[in-house]
Amino acid sequence: MSIRSTIVSHPFTSELIRRKAQQLCRRSDFSRSDEDDLRQDMITYLWTKARLYDTARGSIEAFVTTAVGSWVAMELRRRRAGKRNNGINAVSLEGTLVECDGERDSLGAMLGDEDGHRRNSIDAKTLLDELDIREAFTRVSASLSAREHSLVRDVVDHGVAGAARNRRVSRRQIDRALAAIRERITGKRTGGEANA
Repeated sequence: MSIRSTIVSHPFTSELIRRKAQQLCRRSDFSRSDEDDLRQDMITYLWTKARLYDTARGSIEAFVTTAVGSWVAMELRRRRAGKRNNGINAVSLEGTLVECDGERDSLGAMLGDEDGHRRNSIDAKTLLDELDIREAFTRVSASLSAREHSLVRDVVDHGVAGAARNRRVSRRQIDRALAAIRERITGKRTGGEANA
């Protein structure tokens, strides 16, 4: 008998799946008639995941409990997502014709980049803004010592917690070092007041 058959036909499996299906059917977003479908879906999911079972890592009961629990969580998440999106219809930008200034054209042709930026809350930067940012970055980068540059790069790549872990120091020490760099560059203390 294959491992899949062993897992799916195990008495613990059938009992757990029966109980989980009954529990789900008691919820308001399920009905009693869903019970057989739920059991079948859980068995199918378990059948596909059975290849991941490793006897060295745990018992069949532990594996089945974890797999069935994962399926239940995914199913509840899927149903909630369906409720959140209920009533929202997709609109084709090319298939929807609109009239603007006496002309009819597709909605996609009428929308510009600035509309997309506004919709996605993205500030479009001009070339001048980009040049100012690059100049400021170059100026700040040149003012950092090799040690500070390494620290900043570490924080950018791994975050404060990752940098602290890599350097075997506390996050508070990393925060203090970053605050000192920020204070030196901006001329302001962390609280906001200017240096004397």
